[in-house]
Amino acid sequence: MPSFRALQCSKTLATHVAVGMGAASFWRGAWYLLDDHLFPNNPTKSAMASLLLGVGGMAASQGLVARAEKLASQSRTKPLPLAVARFGALYTVAVSCVLVWRGTWVGWDVVYEKLHPDKAAKAVDPGHATHSGLLSHITAVSFLLGTGLFASVLAPPAAVSVIRDLAVRSSNGYQGPAQAIANQIWSRGRSLSTTTSTMSRKLMAKKSRAFQRTTMITASRKL
Repeated sequence: MPSFRALQCSKTLATHVAVGMGAASFWRGAWYLLDDHLFPNNPTKSAMASLLLGVGGMAASQGLVARAEKLASQSRTKPLPLAVARFGALYTVAVSCVLVWRGTWVGWDVVYEKLHPDKAAKAVDPGHATHSGLLSHITAVSFLLGTGLFASVLAPPAAVSVIRDLAVRSSNGYQGPAQAIANQIWSRGRSLSTTTSTMSRKLMAKKSRAFQRTTMITASRKL
């Protein structure tokens, strides 16, 4: 008979895989719709439009859930259910993420094909896919490791709990996915500022003590 721990582990694994499949299906659906309707015959325009829309959506997403809550509570007609308002806000954020991913993905293909000596080469062709893939992969790993944000590559099923549906049910307003990065950068900036300030105070104190000793020595010599 399987142990309780084994059953719990199997349940967790099944949940992660199911959530991963659901997230992948969401992205696939949104991605294919964009492929078919957002400048389908012009990859360059399609990539640029995806990025611009995605960045705009991500920027607008900051505090979006909180604003949706406020709008729902202030509705003079039939009040909008809070969960519906939060879901709409999170859905907007999710689509913005797809737009940024797609714009970046298609953008890499466009840049590779334009810079490659063989103008007939396609980034997804056999052989070229390896070169193009290695180029973007190594660039991304280097950049994310350098910024200390490599954990951002995690996605379902590896990071099911990054944004839970508690963001929909909780009374605490969710402030958008970029807020976590902004908070991290802000905390690092404050930590650096505190360290610099502490070092500056220690240096000033050291100089002050040295000045006091010099003053006392000078005064004693005069006496």
